[in-house]
Amino acid sequence: MKRRTAVRAALAVCATIGLTLAGPVADAAARSAPPVVRVSAQTGKDSAKAKSARARCPHGTRVISGGASIEGGTAGQAPNATAQVVLTRLEPVAHGSGHYFEAAAHEDFNGFGGQWRLKVYAVCGKLPGLVYLRQPGTPGSPPSDAQTVNCPAGKVALGTGGRIEGGDGKVFLTEVGLQDAFTFANAYEAEGGFAGRWRVTAFAVCGDQPPGYAVEMPAQVQGNSASPKSTLVACPNPAQRIVGTGVGNGGQQNQVIPMAVFPSAGLNEATTRAAEDETGLAGPWDTDQFLVCVD
Repeated sequence: MKRRTAVRAALAVCATIGLTLAGPVADAAARSAPPVVRVSAQTGKDSAKAKSARARCPHGTRVISGGASIEGGTAGQAPNATAQVVLTRLEPVAHGSGHYFEAAAHEDFNGFGGQWRLKVYAVCGKLPGLVYLRQPGTPGSPPSDAQTVNCPAGKVALGTGGRIEGGDGKVFLTEVGLQDAFTFANAYEAEGGFAGRWRVTAFAVCGDQPPGYAVEMPAQVQGNSASPKSTLVACPNPAQRIVGTGVGNGGQQNQVIPMAVFPSAGLNEATTRAAEDETGLAGPWDTDQFLVCVD
């Protein structure tokens, strides 16, 4: 069921919408999952303190997964750039009136004088048996927290997400990932801490197992301390499509901040990006990538 080419300790407003169809070829339709599409939306580019955006699924389709990208939001130049804007929400939302993926980002604890933009992406389709689950944490002021959502028996994880409530930019998502039967979201306070109360909620989109289903963690080890780092990964079988993505900061606690995770328009590749926090990190680091691949 699951192929993993590299395994780490991964568990320790809206604007123009773009639409791309990535369906199976005709002679493979009988053994392929139904077609899925990627839609996107974005905020304006300015220096607002906090931003959010929703990528809405086309009528008649349901949200499967999604992602986001902070454009701008770093200070300094590579290889010594630092993150000044953090992701606080990556959430699949299923309503009777429509489905969408919502993302939010916030300037960090001491603000950011530059301009930045938030882009959000949703993967939508008609995969069978979709259910939407969440697991909220308990409000408090811990240095970090993690929540896990288990899929019902007989279903597999297709999409993941996480949301910070409270935090005011001093708490951010460090990992939103998944394995065959569960998803998880991790969050950390910034190195200076946060005196207020906050909590993290993990989200899961689970469904019937599509043909060719596999959760992959592609290895792209760069092994240095350059910041930021970007990866472009794909399913081992180039004929497969990506219906879900996730990202982690390589277990670097609050010193590496994920800033992007999203699938390509053709759903054949996925991008992740992360940068060190303002205090930097002397040692080597890499990100974790999670892909859900289907025929």
